[in-house]
Amino acid sequence: MTVELSAIAYGGILLLLLIIISAASNVIAMGQPWGVGNREDTPPSDGFKGRAKRAYMNLLEQLVVFSAIAIPAHLAGIHSGLTVLAAQLFLAGRVAHAIVYLAGWTFVSIRTLVWVVALVGTFIYAYAVLTSGLLMIAAPAAM
Repeated sequence: MTVELSAIAYGGILLLLLIIISAASNVIAMGQPWGVGNREDTPPSDGFKGRAKRAYMNLLEQLVVFSAIAIPAHLAGIHSGLTVLAAQLFLAGRVAHAIVYLAGWTFVSIRTLVWVVALVGTFIYAYAVLTSGLLMIAAPAAM
């Protein structure tokens, strides 16, 4: 598996872990009957449980965008040192973002900084795809 596809897979695993952490923190806060019930009452989104939910929702947003660029690029054979760097930046930024967000660290805008690292990775990937010359907007001419 390429580094680029591995970044998507590891991003998916991180998303799964964050969803489990969020769900567990809600069950701890609301109680077991709520956890196995229909969950008519929404838990307040404060403290750790709120950060856990926001962390996974934020990852979901960026993972969808990154994947929408990386998967078609992979299928088109777009692979370079630049796409590898982009995937590494994306994954490192997302892992760091999850840790910083869950921990609640806010010094020197660290959460925003690591979020930007992942976003820069996504932009670099988009740049690599757009400048590859392999994108087609119109259907190829009939032979």
